Amino acid sequence: MAASRSIGRITRPDNENRKEREDDNNGRKEGEGDKDKSKTREKMRKEERSRNNGRCRPRRPMRSNKDEVRREIGDNTCNGRDDNDKEGKKTTLKEEKGGEGVERKSRTKSVMYQAHVSLHTCSSRYGSCDPILIRGKLRVVPNGMSFVTCDRGSSGVGGRDVIVKNEKDRNRALDGDMVYVELYPAEVVDDVDGGGGSPGGCRGGTTEAKASLVDYMSDLELGECPGSGNVMEKEEADCSLSMKKEVEKTQEDGEGEEGVDDGFEYEVEECITEDWEQRGVIRRRDEGTEDEETWQNDEVQRSLWNPTVNLRRKCRDSNIVVFHRSSSSNTTHQRSGRVICILPPKSVILGNRRRLPPSELMPEGGQHNRERDRQHNDDVEGHDAPPTRTIVGSLVRLPGPRGDRGGDNGNKWSSGRYLLVPNIKSLPRFMCPPRTMGGTTETGVNTSTLYQAEYVHGSWHATMRWPPCRGVTRLCGSCTVRDETRALLVENGVDHGDFPQEALRDVDTSVESGRYIDACKGDDDHGWRPTEEMLCGRRDYRRHRVFTIDPTTARDLDDALHITPMPDGWVEIGVHIADVSHFLRPGTAVDEEALRRATTVYLVNDVIPMLPRPLCEVACSLNENVERLAFSCVWRMRLDGTLAGGGSGSMTGKSDVWYGKTVIKSCARLDYATAQNIIDGKVGIGEVRPDEALWPKSRQPTGGHTTNEVASDVRLMHKVAMARRRLRFENGALALNGIKLAFQLEEDGETPALCRPYPIRDSNRLIEEYMLLANYLVAQRLITHTRGRALLRHHPPPLEGGMQQVVDASREAFDFDIDITNSMTLQESLSRLSRECDDELVVQCVTESLMNPMRPAQYMAAGEVDEADWQHFALNIPYYTHFTSPIRRYPDVIVHRLLQATLDDTVDNFPMTQQEIHAVAGHCNDMRMAAKKAQERSDRIFLSLYVKRNPISSTLGVCLGVGEKTFTVFVPSLGMSTRVFLQEHENEFNSNAFEDSSGKRRIVIQPQNAITDPSASGDRSQSCSWESLEIGVFTKLEVACTCKLQPPIDVRVKVIGPWITG
Repeated sequence: MAASRSIGRITRPDNENRKEREDDNNGRKEGEGDKDKSKTREKMRKEERSRNNGRCRPRRPMRSNKDEVRREIGDNTCNGRDDNDKEGKKTTLKEEKGGEGVERKSRTKSVMYQAHVSLHTCSSRYGSCDPILIRGKLRVVPNGMSFVTCDRGSSGVGGRDVIVKNEKDRNRALDGDMVYVELYPAEVVDDVDGGGGSPGGCRGGTTEAKASLVDYMSDLELGECPGSGNVMEKEEADCSLSMKKEVEKTQEDGEGEEGVDDGFEYEVEECITEDWEQRGVIRRRDEGTEDEETWQNDEVQRSLWNPTVNLRRKCRDSNIVVFHRSSSSNTTHQRSGRVICILPPKSVILGNRRRLPPSELMPEGGQHNRERDRQHNDDVEGHDAPPTRTIVGSLVRLPGPRGDRGGDNGNKWSSGRYLLVPNIKSLPRFMCPPRTMGGTTETGVNTSTLYQAEYVHGSWHATMRWPPCRGVTRLCGSCTVRDETRALLVENGVDHGDFPQEALRDVDTSVESGRYIDACKGDDDHGWRPTEEMLCGRRDYRRHRVFTIDPTTARDLDDALHITPMPDGWVEIGVHIADVSHFLRPGTAVDEEALRRATTVYLVNDVIPMLPRPLCEVACSLNENVERLAFSCVWRMRLDGTLAGGGSGSMTGKSDVWYGKTVIKSCARLDYATAQNIIDGKVGIGEVRPDEALWPKSRQPTGGHTTNEVASDVRLMHKVAMARRRLRFENGALALNGIKLAFQLEEDGETPALCRPYPIRDSNRLIEEYMLLANYLVAQRLITHTRGRALLRHHPPPLEGGMQQVVDASREAFDFDIDITNSMTLQESLSRLSRECDDELVVQCVTESLMNPMRPAQYMAAGEVDEADWQHFALNIPYYTHFTSPIRRYPDVIVHRLLQATLDDTVDNFPMTQQEIHAVAGHCNDMRMAAKKAQERSDRIFLSLYVKRNPISSTLGVCLGVGEKTFTVFVPSLGMSTRVFLQEHENEFNSNAFEDSSGKRRIVIQPQNAITDPSASGDRSQSCSWESLEIGVFTKLEVACTCKLQPPIDVRVKVIGPWITG
């Protein structure tokens, strides 16, 4: 029997679930068993399966049954239960009836989850390489399934993530938790329960599950649930004009995940959410030594990157799995398991001391840290307090017990208990304390207020239906910029607040000697310049023509460049980066605060800096016409963009790349628009006075340098950069450029006046090429000189399931084959699609679809992973790091310190071990993801407000995925995707979801007021001229976009009908 294609939550009707739980709960005494009841239950199950004829059981409706809710409330009242209390105890409740207290016995409560194994036991097993135990971060999908990527790599589990099928196997772990997972025996099954049901109704299961969506569904965007006020987040959100440039964006980012169980049954969509494993057996090509090669053996790699580290290279066609068609589709090698232990959340910062998470190498966080903690215990209050997690969401009131109409004038929403429904949809609902006051309406929902609460790690006991939360307080209102921004900062953990006073004192100390009064700006404005003592030992580039190119609104300028033609026809390139490590001394309060923040957060209307403003905007910022300290990487290259290519001109020897501390004086502060005007030959072509509309006076060079000289440098940089870029993409580099939006705000700084696509120009690409190369060269230096301590940036291959789904959808819809063997073949396919297809929309849709399976890049310590896993998939290079943005990224600060240690020959005395660097890298990964989600949520808020003021009555939408009750729509004009619910259209359309003969999902909608006579006339809003519309992947739709004002605010998309061109 073929496995079911729906992997959404499958639940039984309330009466069956209730019956089974009551049977399981009643009479479960040790040594006793009722055989008759057991036979009866088994008979009922067989009859139910027979009635369903092997099909999925009906979905359970929204939880409204009072008896079940009352029982679930009771589960959360047993807060005194210990995880190891497996026997359930009878309790007594008093039920008020006619003013009399009637004592009655409750049902015996069974343990809903299994007890956790101790952290010490798991650490010991993991340290001894137990083959059935993995550790990694849990990622939850809306339908209840979850996935874990082993932090040691996935080679031991078939090269794929491990499935955690359902809520019971998840065993109280939340999305984002680090968990130990014990693998189930590898078996092949014909039919798989969809999982995701309640603990009382789910099968624990020891068989291998088949996931039709695999890992990449954890990156799908969310949509709102009708009537619940919940929002779907989009993985690739829009950009704002105020956002700082991220030159590595297209190579690195691609993540996001959300989902909710809020009474509405979500489902996983098909293609790009379809059951791809049903159609072919997945086989990974042999990765034996005979298929391996080294990066130095590749002639093009030598010419582009000149790798000095001779690392082995994975087979080019083993990056992404290869599919072989087979008549047998019931085999899968993806392992499943259950969570047996949840690691305490990382506590990288404890007061002014760094504390590391436990590992198998340092089960208690390391001896060095334990000694520091003991010394600091007396100074830090509450250091033993359990870690907490802040939850932000809206309150929903539970219905009262059956027959209870007391209080609130008989309103059924009168139980006095509330659930907190998080804005982050991958989290479950949380049970609020008994005396929580929510101020809900008669429907039990508060539609105008957001609340915050704390979840205490470890407080979710085995007998509780929902995790408990405490300290429920009103956070803010909703649907305004100020309120929604406050909520997004809190829920993503980036509400950093003001810098501590001790951190500001450290900044004052570090910049005090260089401060001076800037007479041009007033007596109260302090400038900064380096002292003679600071210049000792630095190479002087103050007379070189150094300049910056940044976004127009940028205030923290952390990179500058120079180019110098050489007599032999080569050019010298210098990348000069703000020397943040000079001011940020290890162990100081400002250093610890920067580590805690880890990254700057860029919102549409605000910036939350990693460093105090006296550093990030004054002393460290490479402003024009002032002396600044820098850390530089200088190298020579050919005009064709290559570093080496054999022959007499090839680069050999240590002198070809120079690293060191410098002092610079930028002569000009260009922005991307001005640089593009120079590249296009609109300005800087010999004129005495440039047109200030094309080259503003404030951005023209100083210090004796002319506009023509700077313009000549920009054009030469562009020539070399574009030649190199062409070679990179010919050699396998990959770029997926989705549509991003930018906002222009009115004077109040909150109202979006203009929304438009953010332009990516050649001037952006110019900067990107040199930053990428500088980062690569620094990574190479760290690997050769610091060994395992090197902090690298790894980008893994994409998730194979999602990639294959895009391939199949493109073949069916456009008759176009995409080769996903590796990054080179993928980029070649996209380039060929752009050339052969006249419809730009097709390229946009395919690109948007390919973004979901892309996995995010991660920081790591080189010694903690196999060297073959250092490679960067999108860049197609063996290693990479981040060196170029220390003002806004803490990993760059560590890289600067490591690089200086290699120059001083003090690596052995470096204050951080390999394990400590890896742990801090993990913290930076988490904070980078949190900042990315906050930025995307900010973009979505302003887009929603823009649509509120400028509703879109008709625009093009393209279906990217089809489910049973939902489908995902991509709106090119807004650069966003969202989920559309059929339930929202039930008054306009009749709908029917089905699978076609090839097993692909389709939805047919028919207007309830269709015009049967083509000659009839009437108001379009009252009648439709089409009779039926079949929706599949890449179907074009006419949609309307409005603003959903229930919290949290979002864009609502409604289908009007088929898209009619012309």
